[in-house]
Amino acid sequence: MQHGLFAVVFMGTLGTLDTKAQDVHFGQFFNAPLVINPANAGDMDGDQRFAIIHREQWRSLGSPFRTDAFSYDTPLLEGKLGKGRYLGVGVNAFSDRAGAARFGDTQANLSVSYAIRSGEASLLAFGLQGGYGQRSAQFDGLRWDSQYNGAWYDPDLPTNEAVPNSSSRFVDFGAGVLVKGELKSGLRWKGGASAFHLNEPTVSLFGGAEDQLMRRFVAHGELRIEGKRWIWLPKFFVAQQGTSREINVGGLLHRRIGVDSRYTTDKNSSAIYLGAFYRVGDAIVPTLQFEWERRFVGAISYDVNISKLRAQTMYRGAMEVSLQYIGVFRDKRMRLPKGGVR
Repeated sequence: MQHGLFAVVFMGTLGTLDTKAQDVHFGQFFNAPLVINPANAGDMDGDQRFAIIHREQWRSLGSPFRTDAFSYDTPLLEGKLGKGRYLGVGVNAFSDRAGAARFGDTQANLSVSYAIRSGEASLLAFGLQGGYGQRSAQFDGLRWDSQYNGAWYDPDLPTNEAVPNSSSRFVDFGAGVLVKGELKSGLRWKGGASAFHLNEPTVSLFGGAEDQLMRRFVAHGELRIEGKRWIWLPKFFVAQQGTSREINVGGLLHRRIGVDSRYTTDKNSSAIYLGAFYRVGDAIVPTLQFEWERRFVGAISYDVNISKLRAQTMYRGAMEVSLQYIGVFRDKRMRLPKGGVR
């Protein structure tokens, strides 16, 4: 075994990850609103939204990649900025870790959007995002060839390697736009575009300026097509970062359970969603989602790997779980005579 073999392999891999890795991504991109577009801040059927999502990938190959994200957003000053306008404010944070060295990023962001409405369903929103992040790795658990004494591995022996810094910190900026509307036929549509890492921050663990977060460009959209019993929700997501591209297309079938009031604003029916997505060249993602009384939304999906690694992974990819809560600050239901509530 040549001296420094493990170090060379690790350093080469680390350098590749620094310069060519994709950003955090989710199969349930539609359940991570502030990850894909800061203009999504405040766009909801309610007064506030909490969202969490967890993804675990490549467990079949050893130490898995783990991604966790949290967000909270709310529309402010509704009715005070003009008819249908609001100021959306949101915060989100994520942690993305890979392998035994837990190499990856931790970042927190603030998103602000300004929305202009035209009618009940038409909207144009612009969003800005700023954040602070840290790229890091833990080298304590790594094994180097100089720590083998000829018979076994001895962690007390020196590594004799120039180990890079364990972390680097950076500031980050992004922007986006969101449009949506409704046709006379009842067809609803929504689309957006965003750009992240506008300042291309340096994230090198080696102390140089050669490794940067390349700009990431995102486009996303969806339709809402109503049928007699089911509602069809086709969606797409496209991201380009350097030479890496992700294309995700598919949809969900959605059916209401229960009855909403036709005469008041009280709507507390539940719903079930079934569907699948195709991440081009990588995975098929069957998805199950349940909504309880228009407030809690839980979803689970699984990446069935169909990439070139399918033989090694036996088609096993990533498990993803998400939970959202969309709440109201005040009860907007109409109160009927004699104390009744509808």
